[in-house]
Amino acid sequence: PSIPQKHLDTISHTLLSLIWCATQNIKLDIALICIVGNSPLLPFFKALGMKTIINVDGQDWRREKWGKFASAYLRASEILASKFADVIVADALEVKKYYEKLRTEKNKIVYIPYGGLEEEDIKRADLWGDDSEFLKKFGLEKNKYFLFVGRLVPENAPDKIIKAFINAKNSNRIANDMKLVIVGDAPYSSEYKKYLFEISKGNTSVIFTGYIFSTGYIKLSRNAFSFILCATVGGTHPVLVEQMSLGNLIICYDTPSNKEVLEDGGFYFSDEKELENLLEYITSLPENERTKKQNKAKELAKEKYSWDKIAKEYRNLFLSLSRK
Repeated sequence: PSIPQKHLDTISHTLLSLIWCATQNIKLDIALICIVGNSPLLPFFKALGMKTIINVDGQDWRREKWGKFASAYLRASEILASKFADVIVADALEVKKYYEKLRTEKNKIVYIPYGGLEEEDIKRADLWGDDSEFLKKFGLEKNKYFLFVGRLVPENAPDKIIKAFINAKNSNRIANDMKLVIVGDAPYSSEYKKYLFEISKGNTSVIFTGYIFSTGYIKLSRNAFSFILCATVGGTHPVLVEQMSLGNLIICYDTPSNKEVLEDGGFYFSDEKELENLLEYITSLPENERTKKQNKAKELAKEKYSWDKIAKEYRNLFLSLSRK
């Protein structure tokens, strides 16, 4: 349970979990806490005898959805995490460097990324009917659409993707039958969602599906011509690693963290105009050139972002902390 409000949702859930542990007299050795905004509660977990690990999830204060007070709170939370957590987990090396600059003890920070999709996840999607039938629900065909997946919030910039796509389409720089699929939603961003609907109004090539999870998400992903990530904030984006594990052709916003993950397994852009040019470029690229990028991304996901590997790293972290 939580208080379903943008500023209170996460911390209220964590606080209620803490209260439940205390009132039920549940003795835990280690608490793994996600999101840096929960840092003010770390001393209370420690007061109950728990050692604490916090996965900070990048520079949360930079997200455009936060006002001045919330951003200041999150920056202060970074300091509290450095002071009170037994271990800070950074999901990207860039995030690790950032916390080291906050004078966090180096032996207190560990790098553990997120994992991608596993083979059993992909095989499970095969059991749920033919992909083409699923695509028909949205009027789609294999390799005839670009794909965005994420929360519909300004820092994920789906508006830039929509505008670049419409401009490329209107100037006949990409095929007339190509579409753009926007998968996702956001419970606390009604004004921004309204703006997205306005800029795509009357354009039947832009399709909003809402949230789609599990097998539906895999089916939409693996049949896309290309996946586009425009996120400007964060460390390792789980959706990026998942798209890599599917061997998708990836277009990615040029940030240090995104380049750390994708390396040379995709294409990069820095602004809306570059994205527009890139949409034209990759649709005219020979298939063998696209396949090279796709294979590279899939190899990286398998080598660096396997959940088996990441689960072992967390297991080793828990064991080492429990011995201290």
